[in-house]
Amino acid sequence: SRSWAINHTNMSAATRTRVLRLYRHALQHSRSWAINRDIWREQAVALRARFDANKTVYDAHKAEQLLQQGEAELAAMKHPDKYKPCTALEGTKWERNIPPGPIACKATPEEEAALNAHF
Repeated sequence: SRSWAINHTNMSAATRTRVLRLYRHALQHSRSWAINRDIWREQAVALRARFDANKTVYDAHKAEQLLQQGEAELAAMKHPDKYKPCTALEGTKWERNIPPGPIACKATPEEEAALNAHF
């Protein structure tokens, strides 16, 4: 019946979360190997095709086996120096033009007297 097919195709919430996390991490880590956006996009489409090819796996044991293989492959393919967008935390532009701290902006007594006299 139709209700059986709907219940049969739903994976557990935990498995779904693991699959989504694996896909997201694989996608993020692939940027470390191909910074050129065009090359990375081709790799992202190929990665999505790999996940889509297994989206109809209903056997929990087979799904667990595929997840373990995927996690092992991700661990083996991790880049030693992960790509960081230049404006992200610890990126190449991070804190390049930060405003000076309050001590550097503190006026000397002479400057304060001149400002107070002016205003």
